[in-house]
Amino acid sequence: MKLFLDTNVLLDHALNRVTGQPMEISYLMLLTKNQNIPVYISPGSLYTFAYVLQKNGLRGKDLRMKIEQYLSLVHLCPSDKTYFLEGIQSDFKDIEDAFQYFHGLQTECDHLITSNVRDFKPHCDGMQVFSPSQFVTQVLNKKRGIDF
Repeated sequence: MKLFLDTNVLLDHALNRVTGQPMEISYLMLLTKNQNIPVYISPGSLYTFAYVLQKNGLRGKDLRMKIEQYLSLVHLCPSDKTYFLEGIQSDFKDIEDAFQYFHGLQTECDHLITSNVRDFKPHCDGMQVFSPSQFVTQVLNKKRGIDF
């Protein structure tokens, strides 16, 4: 099993956004670390992650430490311009979603975890798309309030 995390999942976790699913993401991150399940993000996610954290007040040494902390939990997908060209030529409405999808697909990830399932699902034939909660409950068969 290889997981690809959309940028919003990282941000929901790092910023503990209640609009996301931070508890499920925390469980998922802990499980993948303990069971050595590879988790991937695109290089673009890292740029956006750093930018949004900085815009939310994290600066200097604290920002660098937070980025290092997340880099210890995830792998970066390899990248080249073909991934971007595929995204441009796809029928995704949101081009950034297309870039994310093709990075995960080319890295041979099985599951794409996003807080934005609706925009990905119609386009993702090569990976199963889940929200963090859906993945934890449907794929891992865990129960909220019991397992996490």
